[in-house]
Amino acid sequence: MEIQATDGTYFVSGDITEACDLGSFNLPISTSIRFDLGNVRTINSCGVREWISWIKKLKISPVYTNCPQSVVMQFNMVKELLSNNARVESIRVPAYCENCGEQKVFVLTSGTDFKPGEKLEYVLPRCDKEGCSLEPDVDFESYLYFIEELKS
Repeated sequence: MEIQATDGTYFVSGDITEACDLGSFNLPISTSIRFDLGNVRTINSCGVREWISWIKKLKISPVYTNCPQSVVMQFNMVKELLSNNARVESIRVPAYCENCGEQKVFVLTSGTDFKPGEKLEYVLPRCDKEGCSLEPDVDFESYLYFIEELKS
């Protein structure tokens, strides 16, 4: 796993696992830190435990953006990942078209596409090709459940 800072956002990439040495990443003393998780490939249960412990130790309120499927699934399984006044700015939703094989990822943004604390009813846009339609590559109800639990 790597973390690189650009313009106040910390870009996290790779795999978040028990092998990560999160203590080696120097973050500024701040109440809120923005993490772009778009390049996180996987996050396993041990990685979640390490991440939660690290966030608590730093005493920060994380802001998560560009969250991939692997992270969103953990949001739904481990409520503590969204504690410490965490906010989710945006998530990625994978979709595909059975007819043409097209795969797309849609980004849903807080305040525009979803409201924290409210159930999300989202309809995917149509496929670009005639006669095709996109389907979610996840079970919407369980994938988007964590949004209802978010604090606004």
